Amino acid sequence: MTAKALSRHNRLSEMVGRRSTDLIFENDSNALVYLIHGITGTPVEMRYLARGLARRGEDVYATTLPGHCTSLRDLVRTSEQQWCDHVGKQLAYVRERYEHVYVAGLSAGSLLALEASTIVTVDGIGVLSPTFFYDGWNTPRSHAILPLALKLVPECLQHLLFHLDGPPYGVKDSMIQAHIRASYTSASVFHEWVGLWWEGYRSESVENGTDPSSSASKGYPLFPLRTLTEIDRLKSRVRKLLEKVSAPTLILQAIDDDMTGPRNAQFVYDEIISIQKQIVLLDDCYHVITVDRQRQAVVKHLDTFFKLSTLAHHGAGEQIHEESVAR
Repeated sequence: MTAKALSRHNRLSEMVGRRSTDLIFENDSNALVYLIHGITGTPVEMRYLARGLARRGEDVYATTLPGHCTSLRDLVRTSEQQWCDHVGKQLAYVRERYEHVYVAGLSAGSLLALEASTIVTVDGIGVLSPTFFYDGWNTPRSHAILPLALKLVPECLQHLLFHLDGPPYGVKDSMIQAHIRASYTSASVFHEWVGLWWEGYRSESVENGTDPSSSASKGYPLFPLRTLTEIDRLKSRVRKLLEKVSAPTLILQAIDDDMTGPRNAQFVYDEIISIQKQIVLLDDCYHVITVDRQRQAVVKHLDTFFKLSTLAHHGAGEQIHEESVAR
């Protein structure tokens, strides 16, 4: 696909649905990598990856999903369909402006990447710590009753029940763990929870200078049941779409993923129909591989795979052209 004939400068400045928390790196490249953070996360968890890919020559755009980087009240008011629509519109925008477009997502963000590839043509997909089964070694016992809770608790009350994120927070690096632990204080958790049911609480706390949160950088410490319901709906829909995923796909997952084990990576590999697909299992890290000890390896693997995919695409095109001339 050929990008529109327009100046390469500032192509991303008018991105549809752009937020101030989005991360943008431009190199005047003909290729763009579009990054999707995890649910309850932020673009910050994709920052190291974004910078690493940008240093290797690509333009990079790390989006902010609807309901994120503001308050939990905003999060529980958004649906998985809104997340999907947001990603689809932005990918359609860059597809018209770049010769090559790649998409990569983390955790539930990887499911959004997979689905988007069936709607907008992409040249490659990065599936990072895919989340279909919560089978990691640190999965809380409460997840065993999650399917029952999703059925029995009315949606109008689901925002009042939550799962509290705890150590190791998806990372093996002890320094990063300590930083997250310092951010997720008892006070911040309490303020986030109160903000879920007290209309106007957030604005009052900000005005009084007592709001302890910085969700734009650290994400949310709570997983409301309402949000888990939306993730469950997303998983169900994407499962049915995997047989339509045909773009070159690289699946990266930690061997010791504390939330979603390597079974998830194998599931994606087995279900998609991509001819060019690969699984890479990483050691010495946990679920959030974009910030953990193997973050450099994540950058290298993605960059290499995407560039090889481009070369293979051009090679196939040249071969078809040569065969046509020979005939």
